[in-house]
Amino acid sequence: MGNRAPVVALAATTTAGYGILYYAYGVLLVPMEDDLGWSRPFLSAALSAGLVFGALLSVPVGRWLDRHPPRPLFLAGSVLSALLVVSWASARSPAVFLVTWVLLGAGQAVLFYEPAFTVLTKRFEGRDRHRAVTTVTLAGGLASTVFGPLTAALERWLEWRGAVLVLGGLLLGVTLPACWFGLRPGRPGSTGAGDRAAVADSGRAPGEVLRSRPFVVLTVAYLLTAITTFAVPVHLVAFLRERGMGAGAAATVLGGVGLVQVLGRTTFVRLTHRRLAVHLATWVLAAKGAGVVALVVLPLWPGVVVFLAVYGAANGIGTLTRALTLADLYGPDHYGAISSALGAVTAVGGAVAPFAAAAMADVTGAGPVFLGLAALSVAAAACNEVVARPTRGVDEEVLDADPAALSPGA
Repeated sequence: MGNRAPVVALAATTTAGYGILYYAYGVLLVPMEDDLGWSRPFLSAALSAGLVFGALLSVPVGRWLDRHPPRPLFLAGSVLSALLVVSWASARSPAVFLVTWVLLGAGQAVLFYEPAFTVLTKRFEGRDRHRAVTTVTLAGGLASTVFGPLTAALERWLEWRGAVLVLGGLLLGVTLPACWFGLRPGRPGSTGAGDRAAVADSGRAPGEVLRSRPFVVLTVAYLLTAITTFAVPVHLVAFLRERGMGAGAAATVLGGVGLVQVLGRTTFVRLTHRRLAVHLATWVLAAKGAGVVALVVLPLWPGVVVFLAVYGAANGIGTLTRALTLADLYGPDHYGAISSALGAVTAVGGAVAPFAAAAMADVTGAGPVFLGLAALSVAAAACNEVVARPTRGVDEEVLDADPAALSPGA
């Protein structure tokens, strides 16, 4: 892998972005509820509103990155996000709080994984692309590991408003220099004959791809799993506390998910050495559901151990399988437009998940809600297999000899 600066920069921005603009919220949910007196469904809805706005913005962000250098966009997203985190810390009315989190969706649209994957897909190819994407997600997987316990410690020391102010300073201090020094304009890597990402559909127009049956089915698969992915971490700490676990221990479990994600991702390049990402994704999505079931049906600590091992590893690998499935099937030329279209749909579904899960838990309790999330992951695995099945038997040697051997069809 040649120039590592973009990889290092994007590893920093995604780690800080997810840690501060997503995972910290789950740790601060109960303290904010106690201090502000607002309901948990409202607080969850504020996060959901930001995620929805970010999902809508991800489409123009992806199209921008298909046509322009990434540094100006990332710098603007970093500064805007830091300013809005200060507004989050100072908000005292529901209206200001809600507007702040809606606008924070703009920061999420830039500092989360999708824009990073677009930049990496265009700058690297073949195995270098796999290593670059894996490296960024390895770092990003530490977001909950680092910022879960850190946020809990800051909240105990400074209360939640002070904790958020410190996190805002960290966000600016990490992302601004990373974007300035690491995302200087560079020549995107050209697609070589042996690059397995340059397969039959790489020349298709984005509109044709978005209307194809495989893409629609794949979008449904990732929409279903996104609901689980977004709902579980936001409500995990509260769920564990309801089962009798202390706040510090519950926050540590949330951080443990990130640590196991990282361990799972370290196996990714080896797992895909002879297997396409779309094939691996079927098993990964099913495993996520199994891990959530274990958390609910087993006794507290055995359930936590199985959940961390199974769900954590699968969740980590799933981020990679999604990014590289799209690169394998559709190539780098229009990756930003294609990836952002899928990401927008799945993020909208995932965005409403924290609010919907909170509202349902008020009626049924958290246990049935988590079991429902597990069922959605299993259904996602079934949808993914519809796309994966026609390509069974195609491996890397075949693709190197004949890139057209993998075609998702019309």
